[in-house]
Amino acid sequence: MPRIAAIDMGSNAIRFYVVETTVDSGYRVLENLREPIRLGGDVFLSGKIREENLRKAEAAFRRFRQLLKTHGVQNVKAVATCATREAANADQLLSRLERASGIRVEVINGDEEARLIALAVGKKIPLAKKSALIVDLGGGSVEIAFVENGRITLTDSHNFGAVRLLDLLSSAEEDLRGAGQLLNEYMDLVGQKLSRRGTGKKAALFIATGGNIETIASIPAIGAQAHADYPDTVVIRPENLRKLMEELSGMSLRSRMERYGLREDRADVILPACFVYHRISEQNGAEEILVPRVSLKDGLVLDLLAREKGAERFLDLREQVGVSCRQIAARYRVDIKHSEKVSELALQLFDKTESLHGLGKQERIYLEAAALLHDIGYFISMQKHHKHSHYIIANTEIVGFSPSERLVVAGIARYHRKAVPTSGHPEVEGLSKREQEVVRALASMLRIADALDKEHAGAVHGIDCRLQDGSLLLRALSRKSCRLEALSVSKNASMFREHFGVDVQFTIEPEG
Repeated sequence: MPRIAAIDMGSNAIRFYVVETTVDSGYRVLENLREPIRLGGDVFLSGKIREENLRKAEAAFRRFRQLLKTHGVQNVKAVATCATREAANADQLLSRLERASGIRVEVINGDEEARLIALAVGKKIPLAKKSALIVDLGGGSVEIAFVENGRITLTDSHNFGAVRLLDLLSSAEEDLRGAGQLLNEYMDLVGQKLSRRGTGKKAALFIATGGNIETIASIPAIGAQAHADYPDTVVIRPENLRKLMEELSGMSLRSRMERYGLREDRADVILPACFVYHRISEQNGAEEILVPRVSLKDGLVLDLLAREKGAERFLDLREQVGVSCRQIAARYRVDIKHSEKVSELALQLFDKTESLHGLGKQERIYLEAAALLHDIGYFISMQKHHKHSHYIIANTEIVGFSPSERLVVAGIARYHRKAVPTSGHPEVEGLSKREQEVVRALASMLRIADALDKEHAGAVHGIDCRLQDGSLLLRALSRKSCRLEALSVSKNASMFREHFGVDVQFTIEPEG
């Protein structure tokens, strides 16, 4: 069976994972290594990774390269998280690792971390009909995902991971009680974000992931119990976590290591980790904490498997992006009926002109997202709202999209009206030539779809179109005359005409 690998370059350690896929779409673990290289210890204090740890990371990646050959791995995904995101010499680190091993490392944002962790959790704990708060405490940040009916409806990333908190506390020479105010202020940020959710309801499940909580769960004094329904998942009572926290606060590092059999690089961060998980359980009103023993690297493996399945992955991605975009639209008070109609018509146009544009499922998702959010700039001002839409989309996390993909979506929304993209526009300067072509093609479709709902009345119920003699014959179905829509299509079809080299002939046909 095929073998794949995942590498998670975190703030507290670098993790290497090799698995072999199984016939039931699962996998069995062949290698599970942890290199205790604390990149975050450098970055959070000095802003850059010191030479000693750069060399250690290079050596680790050389070992990984040899193991990939030994296991015959063809597909590998390597990501870096908080420490690398913040390191002033991140580019140097990534280039040295690639030269040493041939492995290209992608720096992902907190939103993507949360998505991948939620993906891993869903393999152990079915989330399709549940609400769940998933919290992953790493060395540099805490990633939070709120899941409802199997889809992420909120993600958040806060820069107060266990290593960062440890550095703050150590520099202040404080114990847990003396540093209570500092930690409380950090945790209040989490509580405020969760309280601003649309429904305001507490999650039915509180799920904790990552090496810190797994270490905590392994301590006998915590009294972790196997969950009756979920495989490889244990349950921790918050009150037991509180007791352990109080006990740890009075112990030296050496005492923690000897009493609980902890590694030094885990014994020092376990106390702030206990505090964060306990406070979030209090804020959510959780009576138990579920620990499914999965991590970011499991999410990476599952994402790779999903990519190999192709169409099924795109369906899942489309649904998740749609949920995220509609959440954003509600936050910025978008006219959702108009946006949904424009999205519907844009996708119909995309599907019916596939032979003309040759774009695929990924680009279709970009168009749908841009259509749902194209008028989001009205939140700032009616004047130049397309430019405001670009700014908001480019700077707002959309679950399922990378920052570069958000720029593509932002570009499509930017050009749904007014000027067409040119090389002098800052909105396209950061895009590759391929991405610029995608923006032009999809924005030209979005202009027509938006024109078809000019009055925001949903009068056009559907479209049909076909290519004939160098023209696109576009026919709209409506019970109204749609004269304003007809004029608007005539005005806004020029970008489509120029990009694809076909004329657009528009007619309205009475429905029924």
